[in-house]
Amino acid sequence: MNELNLFCFIANLFIIALCGILMAIIPTLTRKTFLFGVRIPESAQNHVEIKKMKNQYITIIANGAGVLFILAIVQYIFMPDLSLLACLYAPFVLVALQAAVFISNWKKALRLKEANNWQTSISSFAETSSSHTRGNLSVVPWGYYILSVILIFISIVVAFIEYPSIPDPMPIHFDVNMNPDGWAAKSVGTVLMMPLINLGTTITMLLIAVAIIKAKLQINTQNPALSFAQHRAYRRLMGHGVGIMAIGMVIAFMLLGFMTIFPEQFAGKISSGLMLGMITLPTVPLVVISVRAGQGGCKLKPKITETDNLATGYRSPDAKTPSPAYDRGDDKYWKIGMFYYNPNDPAVLVEDRFGNNIGFNYARIGAKIFIAAVALGTIALYVWITVVFIP
Repeated sequence: MNELNLFCFIANLFIIALCGILMAIIPTLTRKTFLFGVRIPESAQNHVEIKKMKNQYITIIANGAGVLFILAIVQYIFMPDLSLLACLYAPFVLVALQAAVFISNWKKALRLKEANNWQTSISSFAETSSSHTRGNLSVVPWGYYILSVILIFISIVVAFIEYPSIPDPMPIHFDVNMNPDGWAAKSVGTVLMMPLINLGTTITMLLIAVAIIKAKLQINTQNPALSFAQHRAYRRLMGHGVGIMAIGMVIAFMLLGFMTIFPEQFAGKISSGLMLGMITLPTVPLVVISVRAGQGGCKLKPKITETDNLATGYRSPDAKTPSPAYDRGDDKYWKIGMFYYNPNDPAVLVEDRFGNNIGFNYARIGAKIFIAAVALGTIALYVWITVVFIP
């Protein structure tokens, strides 16, 4: 158990440091037309109060992450048995801190906008049928997911071929040194448990990739062609980032599955550090892309093509009959600057106003059901882990 505590402690420090850094730099990734969830003129970015608000946000988040980092060390020294729970709950402390700082700055941003009488367009760019081609599924890099399914299929075939030779009971859990410390009766369901988890992970990653493709990204009405070019580059880069992450996780879980099928050949011969690296390293490209591209690709400088011009409707056959804009730019539809709620907008997936995230139109029933299911599942999982592992 001491080795597990050390492993969780190191993981906790890594998570706190990574989350702290990524949360602190969010203002540098967000579009210049947004100030803590409030739409402002891009020309207002050099306002002294805006710079002050952003600097204060960065300072508070960085200091908060630093304090949490120190507390994690203190916790491990005096209460090492709580390391697993600390690793699970530390990110929520940072999220709560970020939410508190964000809401405070959102209120300041509203007052600042009113005091300076900043006028902004509340209408979204009208979406023509040609602009919708940006969201078709041909943009998804399917090769990553086809390869993932092939690897999962191979693991299933290997499991059935080796089924008679698998020990009974079979190992299903491993300690920090990757030695078996938990067993279960051999059955088809137990043998297929890891491939099915792998399949579920792949489907989840594919859904994330589709969400990135389908989400309604913000348009710069002063230069819509550039926006479409940035969106095209952003979706391509993020698609590959998510795909690389999916492949990495499939290989890691596939190897873990082989440890249950071939315990003598694999168990204890693969370090937990290697397993952790195989899971975390594929996330690096996604993090780099997110930082490099900025919100919706706003930091990219791609070449504007004829397709990008056509997507604006300037030369499109349907330019005279665009679909209506749904006023996604109106602050009144963004509750506390974070949650989009517009019953008149049929879109389910939209771009958030803070950071490089995809959010929901919470007025849509599908979004409500999905969020409720995720929330209930997360709460149930955390309650179970807390009850099982609390000393």
